[in-house]
Amino acid sequence: MRKMQLDEVLTILNTIAPFETCEQWDNVGLMVGDPAAEITSIAVALDPSFDVITRAIHQKADCIITHHPLFFAPIRCMNLKESTAKKAFMLLRSGISLVSMHTNLDMAHGGVADVLANKLGLEGIQKNGVIRTGTVAGNMPLTSWCRSLPFAYIRMVDAGLPVRLVSACPGSGMDYWRDAKASGCDTFVTGDVRYHAALDAKESGMNVVDLGHHGTEEIIVKPFMEKLQQELQGVYISAYESADVFMSGKGE
Repeated sequence: MRKMQLDEVLTILNTIAPFETCEQWDNVGLMVGDPAAEITSIAVALDPSFDVITRAIHQKADCIITHHPLFFAPIRCMNLKESTAKKAFMLLRSGISLVSMHTNLDMAHGGVADVLANKLGLEGIQKNGVIRTGTVAGNMPLTSWCRSLPFAYIRMVDAGLPVRLVSACPGSGMDYWRDAKASGCDTFVTGDVRYHAALDAKESGMNVVDLGHHGTEEIIVKPFMEKLQQELQGVYISAYESADVFMSGKGE
């Protein structure tokens, strides 16, 4: 089994999705760990959740690479009753490094936005930062098109337009729907769509498809694992594919 220093892994990750391309508000790169640490086993996941960290400990992984960062706001204390501090403590105690590839991976070649566009079956894809725009074969009603998509969670806002030109943004991308409208799109796909934004879009003549935050980003975990297997040959790479934190159903 090949051994690499974490610093070498970070260099390769930076070539895949340069850290400097992340959004200004974001936090990417090394979250926890020693750049000189030896890495022989890596787990890839969407979130640095307790489940992911516990599984990495049991599998004796040296490093976890997640899409979502562990830290957004500075930590003012290490109170282990708080989940973020407790996760950091678990990682440090177990000698496991944590790296985040967030908005830099969203917009990278072969990253989250590209995978989402391919899942939607878009053709003639154009790239604009984290946005991907492409066409759908035929003029399909929104409901019919959504039924053809390989996603379990779908909410639709039907403005009465056939689906032809689609813009998509992984995660919480509803801030971009007006840009999609201005570029001539009839349909915008993202996650975390709020009611008032959905109403504004509908009244302006824009279909909206909400695939959920998890649904638009979990899709990167397996492809990214496969990419790392190519780039880090000799290092054991595994993927932890998670379920959405939201559940559908009716209470009793």
